[in-house]
Amino acid sequence: MKIKIAIPDNPIYRELFFNADAVCKEFGISLIRTTEREVAKLFENNRVDVAFLTPLDYGRGTRISDYRIVPANVYAVSGYSRIASTFFKSGLKTITSCGSPTPNDFIMSIGKILLAERYNIIVELEETESIKKDELLEKYDSAMLWKKNFIDDTALDITEDWLDSYQIPLIMGSWVTRHEEEPEDLERILRLFESDSLHGSKTVTDKPNEEYDPREGEILYTWNEEMEKAYDALLEILFYHQFTDEMATVKMMGDELTSPSNDSVIFGEDKEEGESQ
Repeated sequence: MKIKIAIPDNPIYRELFFNADAVCKEFGISLIRTTEREVAKLFENNRVDVAFLTPLDYGRGTRISDYRIVPANVYAVSGYSRIASTFFKSGLKTITSCGSPTPNDFIMSIGKILLAERYNIIVELEETESIKKDELLEKYDSAMLWKKNFIDDTALDITEDWLDSYQIPLIMGSWVTRHEEEPEDLERILRLFESDSLHGSKTVTDKPNEEYDPREGEILYTWNEEMEKAYDALLEILFYHQFTDEMATVKMMGDELTSPSNDSVIFGEDKEEGESQ
């Protein structure tokens, strides 16, 4: 059978998936771009063989199947990123409500954890139709958005707040397959998805301002030992805050492999019965 891959349709991953369409066409791979949650559902229901999943969806899915992380590349943030923010009405002493057009996205769960851990603010995210910060703050005390905050905003950069709190990178997504499948040559194929200009990491710097020092962070794309440790710590935090029902651990593709069977997935072609491994 031909392999199917699902990726989240989110502009933050643009460089990581820059060549995805061309590579999939070359190798005969079916590529699905959809929402973060739909990617997870497709993988849970065995509709795709490989998916780019958030740690939250990985943690939830390990009770369903033997998920394995593919160490091809990763999307992680260390510090300031301009990716997503929690905004607040000015002058409030207590925060009792929060609106978001994407309350089920992973970064919003991280925002909730940070409000609880750092500021003792416990709120449920209410899904909104509006995506405009000012409209949300007319109705709610706070708002979580895939959006940069500016100097005049009362707001938190979520990934910057995460690093300040836990001193580890925030992993936003990684490649995952199932232990019983593990397509051949998968790491190499997924690395080909990257933009040619991608070189392991990218620095993010806020514009200089006389009122404060420039804020800096890094986007990290290389899976390594640091990523594995940060991922394990993140899974523990998600379980502690009951975003997952079971304590998941990092399992890597290739660990405890059994002998390949005639059902192994081959890129771009069907596996013929009796074909040599």
